[in-house]
Amino acid sequence: YGKGDLDSVEALVREAVEGRRETLGDRHPDTLTSINNLGTVLYGKGDLDSVEALVREAVEGRRETLGDRHPDTLTSINNLGTVLYGKGDLD
Repeated sequence: YGKGDLDSVEALVREAVEGRRETLGDRHPDTLTSINNLGTVLYGKGDLDSVEALVREAVEGRRETLGDRHPDTLTSINNLGTVLYGKGDLD
């Protein structure tokens, strides 16, 4: 994708996050999926600091609502590892 395409995608995913936060709440599994998806879009744009904050939110929320070993929780944990690796933040 070109950067212009990612800007359009980001706007749509942000709209989904905001709508789901308002209607479902911050810890609803669908909201957490949208947060995780926004992190994926921002990763594609290279905004790793923002991605880290979003993915950490998704990990925390999914651990609380789904448990430590739920497949969605593990996906977010994996995504966090990928982000930290991309940032060179391996401590």
